[in-house]
Amino acid sequence: MDEYAGRVLAERYRLPLWPSDADSGDGAGDDDFAECPAFDTYSGQEVLVRQVPLPEVVEAEFVDGGRFGEGEGSGAGYGGAGARRTTGVADRSPRDPAVRRAWEAATAAAGLPDHPLLEQVFDVFAQDGSLWIVGERVAARPLAALLAAQPLSPHRAAEIAADVLTALRALQAHGWIHRNITDRTVLICDDGRAILTGLALGAAQEALCGYEPVPQEAEAEAAEALEVAAPRAVVLTKDSARTSSSAATAYGRPTAGLAAERARQARLNVVGPVTERWAPEQAGPLDEEGRPAAPVGPATDLWAIGALLFRSVLGRPPYPEESAVELARLVCAQPPGSAEECGALRPVVESLLSQDPAERPDFEELRGRLRTLIRTAPEPDVGSRLVTMPALGRGTDPRRLPILRRRGELVRRGRLKKGRTQRVGPPQARPVDRPQAPSAPRPPKPLREPVPRPSRPARAPRQARGPRHLGRLLLGLILLLLVGAVAFAMLFMPKSGEGSESGRDGAAPTGTSGATGADPGASPAPSTGQDGDNGGGQDGSSAGTGQPQSTTPADLAEGFQVRNDPAGFQVAVREGWQRRAANERGQVRYLGGDYELVIVPGRDTTGRFGTDPMAYQQNKEAELAPYRSSNWSSSSGLRRIDVGQTAMAEGTFTWRDRSGREVYVRNLAMIHNGRYHLVLVIGPDDGRHEVDRLYEQATNAYRPG
Repeated sequence: MDEYAGRVLAERYRLPLWPSDADSGDGAGDDDFAECPAFDTYSGQEVLVRQVPLPEVVEAEFVDGGRFGEGEGSGAGYGGAGARRTTGVADRSPRDPAVRRAWEAATAAAGLPDHPLLEQVFDVFAQDGSLWIVGERVAARPLAALLAAQPLSPHRAAEIAADVLTALRALQAHGWIHRNITDRTVLICDDGRAILTGLALGAAQEALCGYEPVPQEAEAEAAEALEVAAPRAVVLTKDSARTSSSAATAYGRPTAGLAAERARQARLNVVGPVTERWAPEQAGPLDEEGRPAAPVGPATDLWAIGALLFRSVLGRPPYPEESAVELARLVCAQPPGSAEECGALRPVVESLLSQDPAERPDFEELRGRLRTLIRTAPEPDVGSRLVTMPALGRGTDPRRLPILRRRGELVRRGRLKKGRTQRVGPPQARPVDRPQAPSAPRPPKPLREPVPRPSRPARAPRQARGPRHLGRLLLGLILLLLVGAVAFAMLFMPKSGEGSESGRDGAAPTGTSGATGADPGASPAPSTGQDGDNGGGQDGSSAGTGQPQSTTPADLAEGFQVRNDPAGFQVAVREGWQRRAANERGQVRYLGGDYELVIVPGRDTTGRFGTDPMAYQQNKEAELAPYRSSNWSSSSGLRRIDVGQTAMAEGTFTWRDRSGREVYVRNLAMIHNGRYHLVLVIGPDDGRHEVDRLYEQATNAYRPG
């Protein structure tokens, strides 16, 4: 809160203290900025405030010396010096026609339904000669900041374009065109998602230039809600003179050739040299009737995506951006720069930057091409950065690093090899001989004859065994144990197909793990419960009754149990969940409150739907049809997993069901014996932690039949 010590907008939003404000001491410094954070004193949250400078207005003078509009209801708050006068009062119902058109356009954009990939706009008002748009402050960085460091790879750029395309689909469902897709209005979050912003800002700018950014339906609703007539006045702006007498109902819509050309010239000054905002249908010259050669439509936003992909991969725009007038001329007269260096994105970029809007791909075609490119993204090479740490035993300090040992052979202490010379110690001082008294001579001792001893054979020199010999011995023992384990498995372990064949022939699985089926033609024997009843409880009922058997392995989480379903598979569910029999779509459901576990054991075959689980999950899986048809949907964590000869694909999906509830879904598609096995956990969006836990337990314990 201390950093927000500047001026206050609308008696609510406090701006930071700029250096010019601190020097002047009155908080009325230069406020000509594009956007800045602010503090909302009502909610106690940080917001983002964007400024749209309004055109300077010069009031006409009458012959008698008076000023037009001095009377009541003239709207002089935005005329003459009043346009730049610091009043400090927010106006949420401006009377000036040009300002009111911009305010209505931004307000209509703020009234769109929320979407996870679109920015939220909270407030729009006019104050001190500017239009202020208050939106949420997203914890993300603009794409321009990432491109300033280094360009993106084609696959990463395709991921960002896919998120932007999802946001545009939500706008297209309400009839809107964004018209403001740039590297500054695309924000990249820490988790990799892309959020599209700038819709209200672009709508206000287009309205100030004289265009109609609001769809007809939204414009009619706004007009019915406001029911405020615009004043009749004659105003002169910097670039053109606008008359709101007969044309006040259209709010400056460029219906005539002169008005359309004036709107185009005003847009050159407001928008500036930005390739993404100058599609050929926006920059082209007018025809004989004074209208653009091609109308502005959804294809205009696709041009912006193509220019954004070109800039993201190559680090430069497809056209020079030195002058807005020159850029508008080049966009209509020359093809864009070569996209050869875009790699796998080259055909997508070239089709999106087509000068004819009819030749650009539609939303669905572009979405499919981007998804195909994302699925072929290579895995990151992290092998050179992996560090293997030794396992810490009990009683060790985890903060201590492993001790580095010097390389070399191990030498036993206390023994010396042959050929080594012993160290000789320092010579000891001999005692000084003292003179002794002469003693009597002793008689000499008789000589002994030497006794002959039997000769022993000479021993061969004993060779010392080094550590290399010990290593060879250990390696031989390990190989021998491995060969023995493989031989034991081949001779005594049962084959993998025997249990499944017996289960399909009619032997019902029992509640005890490891038990084999009986004769295929015989009826299954009931299992006995703990209290001695023969098939009386749920755990003791046979498989023929249609109730699943349950087991509790030691490594299962608390509150879960593993059930051997009559359909032939094994899965872990929460205790007390109810099972629903398989429906006509081959789905087995386990229900528990707001959460649901759906198992589809081998309904679809690879011969019909292909052998790529990722493509099957994205485009063909029937359980994800609501995700593909929903206007409010998102996906993340899509990946393919290959374990041996088993291929799997998993992902996280969100959408709105028929009741309007936002659901959070974890999905796994597995190929087993030429068939797809599906595991889905569905729950509310605010219960993501519980859905993740149910999904982990179910997928870890799932065994197909």
